[in-house]
Amino acid sequence: MDRDAALVGHWTSGPFDYGAMESSDLALLPDGGGWTVYASVSGTLSVTRFLWGCPRPGVLELRMTRVVEGTWASRDDGGFATVETDEPCDEVLRTGYAFDTARGGDGALVEAVCFEEPVEYCVRYARGDRRVTADQDPSWSVVGRDLP
Repeated sequence: MDRDAALVGHWTSGPFDYGAMESSDLALLPDGGGWTVYASVSGTLSVTRFLWGCPRPGVLELRMTRVVEGTWASRDDGGFATVETDEPCDEVLRTGYAFDTARGGDGALVEAVCFEEPVEYCVRYARGDRRVTADQDPSWSVVGRDLP
């Protein structure tokens, strides 16, 4: 399956989370691996690993392979303090997407991707770093660095 190089990198819901109690991140690696991160102020941390591709232009397919849930460690660690669940996952999400420029909660314009279906609770993500590596996955210390 093809991959849209414009999707590769880190995406975050942060600029659009003004007043929200949770946030999501999305990492799409150039090799077709990746993960989502859901974090809440309650301390919940969930990482879903997946394989991704684009079956046709403007459509993203995520084939979930594993879910790790628990509580998050300090921001400096970026990983899990505790793990409550570590299970294989066999779900597929297929959603349309489009790139645009959007205004975040602070009023700043950011490069964004918008999905037709929520990806880890969000439909809009702001562009983060275009370079993302497997060792940035918060679950690597639990399940290893090999994706998926």
